[in-house]
Amino acid sequence: KKAEAGDPEAMSDLSACYIFGRSGLHEDYKQAYLWCSRAADFNSVSGMAYRGMMLFMGRPVDQNETEGGVLLGIAAGQNNAYACYVLGCKYFQGDSALPKNHKLAKYWLKKAVNLDQDEETDSGHRMEPDALESCQRRLKELEGDAQRQR
Repeated sequence: KKAEAGDPEAMSDLSACYIFGRSGLHEDYKQAYLWCSRAADFNSVSGMAYRGMMLFMGRPVDQNETEGGVLLGIAAGQNNAYACYVLGCKYFQGDSALPKNHKLAKYWLKKAVNLDQDEETDSGHRMEPDALESCQRRLKELEGDAQRQR
């Protein structure tokens, strides 16, 4: 009801429920995109992060890596752990939008973990448990690579 009444953070939370299939809702990327776009239009940082991720991935809309990257960068710069995680993953893998860069991957993944574990981080800016686990796994791999190169 708060989302329908115009609360940007409630819109973003509803979007996350549709993205990750939680709170009794099934995954529905069209609804997720609708709600995160509304939230982002009201300058919700988490709304920008979710919209950026969906544009970056081309889910459920046409892929737009430029706009998605800008939104993710804004959200990451405002300490959204999920946005930091997505940027870290993109630099870890490398693709057409961002080149493989393990130094930047490590920076963004570490920032994501630190923000997620900071007690002062708003719950709306935290990652899903699967994302946190993935982030930690990639960091261990990067640290292992760095040790082998020494």
